[in-house]
Amino acid sequence: MPKHFRKGVKREHHFLRGLEKPLEEIAQIQGVKKVIPGRIYASDSRGFEIKVSRETKTGLKLIAKSDGSVQEVFLVVDRADRERVREWIEVLSEEWKKN
Repeated sequence: MPKHFRKGVKREHHFLRGLEKPLEEIAQIQGVKKVIPGRIYASDSRGFEIKVSRETKTGLKLIAKSDGSVQEVFLVVDRADRERVREWIEVLSEEWKKN
């Protein structure tokens, strides 16, 4: 694994508050090769949420929201595993909302 990756998550840049542990859980889903946090934007979001936004050439794009900010997260996932990974993220997302 390249030097900025730990537990399957790229750690070269910042994370939204509360996002690190969920990203580590996503990295453990079978078929997820890499988790790469992207840009952070200001928003009027409240609470915590992670959802799949769309497919990309190399996997899936997620949108993570946490009190006043939004962050893009990119997953490297083989095409054959994408639907299963999407379903797991939906299940895990419900658990994260409860916590």
